[in-house]
Amino acid sequence: MKTVMTKGWRLPVVISMVVSSTLLLPGCGGEETPPDDVVRKTSGSSNTLGLWRIMEDFQGETFYSTALIQGTGNNVIMTDCSRAFEADSMTRQGNLYSGYNHDLADLVVVNNDTMEWQYDNQTRRFEKMDTLAQFNMGEFNVSSPLLPDVVASNLVCVQFSETDLGDSLVLTTQVLGRPLLVTIRTEGPLQEGTYNIEPYGNEDAMVIFSGSHWANTTLTAYDEISQGTLTIHSRGNVWVEGELQGVLRNGITPVRVTFNVETPLN
Repeated sequence: MKTVMTKGWRLPVVISMVVSSTLLLPGCGGEETPPDDVVRKTSGSSNTLGLWRIMEDFQGETFYSTALIQGTGNNVIMTDCSRAFEADSMTRQGNLYSGYNHDLADLVVVNNDTMEWQYDNQTRRFEKMDTLAQFNMGEFNVSSPLLPDVVASNLVCVQFSETDLGDSLVLTTQVLGRPLLVTIRTEGPLQEGTYNIEPYGNEDAMVIFSGSHWANTTLTAYDEISQGTLTIHSRGNVWVEGELQGVLRNGITPVRVTFNVETPLN
């Protein structure tokens, strides 16, 4: 059962030390001021390079993700968060990019801050969030006494989706070049409070670990929390801070995740 909690803001902490079992991902040291809780959006960009928001409505679900565009001239690389950092080599001719998403259809450049992609009744809208091509959407940590710890900052991208039934928040990073995804699903909207976690839809939340880093570390393609709790400390317009803890489905391995991340909401 979900319990409402009072609102509060916690300053993000960037960890700069590495203990023997910890994998530290790129980040900067020292304290940081709280980020502005506003939707990032650029205007008047001189080119298409940067961090992009991807939006799609499909079968009652509103989906938000992010991608990077890097490169020079008419030849660029798009790195897609929603496909676990899969990269597409794209070539621009006029206002069209070819090579996106297995080249099913051209990506149309409306202007340097707006693009659109359509294929088989799917429409994806792209809005540039930042001219800096970096997945700098917050931080999250995964810790367990039985697994290598992961401390992710400045290499964090976030996906978010909402339906009438509930919300999904996907935290994604790379560990030594391998993607790690933590998927958090809630019954109803993601909001401040405490949720019970189990994997069969009988409680308020589900949590799934996946990606090739997880598979390489645990020798399982994915895993779930069989029993635990999710607490959302703060839920703003785009930023969400919380933690979850529980036991994996083997009933032995405890795991804890803390996060303070930006959702790419429009």
